[in-house]
Amino acid sequence: MASRTVSTLKFVGSISLGLLTGLSYTLSTLTLPTLLTLPTASSASKAFTNLTVLSLAHIRTLASISSGSFLLAYILSPRSQKHPYLLWTTLFVASSGCTEYFLRFAVAEKAAVGARKNNVRRDKKGKGRQMDASYEVLGAASDRESEGTASGEEMEEDVNGEEVRQQMEGFMMTQVARTVVAGIGFAMSVVGIWGDGAADLVIIEM
Repeated sequence: MASRTVSTLKFVGSISLGLLTGLSYTLSTLTLPTLLTLPTASSASKAFTNLTVLSLAHIRTLASISSGSFLLAYILSPRSQKHPYLLWTTLFVASSGCTEYFLRFAVAEKAAVGARKNNVRRDKKGKGRQMDASYEVLGAASDRESEGTASGEEMEEDVNGEEVRQQMEGFMMTQVARTVVAGIGFAMSVVGIWGDGAADLVIIEM
């Protein structure tokens, strides 16, 4: 009974880890590059926000299921079958679920550099608007048209395209790192489970 429970836990952990690896790979190679091609910054920002919330929820759920299954499989295994690969796989799965925390400093530094560049550009735009406002040549209709244009530009500045791109690229880098870490753990689990099956076969034949 215990061996069947351990086998089930290993199977559930491997399947969950495989789904986690596939999800991270799909996000980094298909979904995020597609979002980068959206025509407007506002639509890209909304889509990226929804994608981030949903994907992180699924990633953390799969990571919790996989790591918990492998850890329980190690605890419930008999002393002669407590293989170290179960603990190593658990460690890799837990690391893949927390990749964004490990890469937060690198992404934050890159975003800070981009923010400084955007502030310089906004300062230049503000000075240009002040110079334009000093000329009182246009009529009332032209004034209303210029006010509409300025308000439209301010709306675009609220959702800056470069900032959205930097956030997407940082999230993409995180998913690439998560794919690598989770892939190593998945390969380790497959090899370990195959080794367990081969060992059981040898014992039965003997």
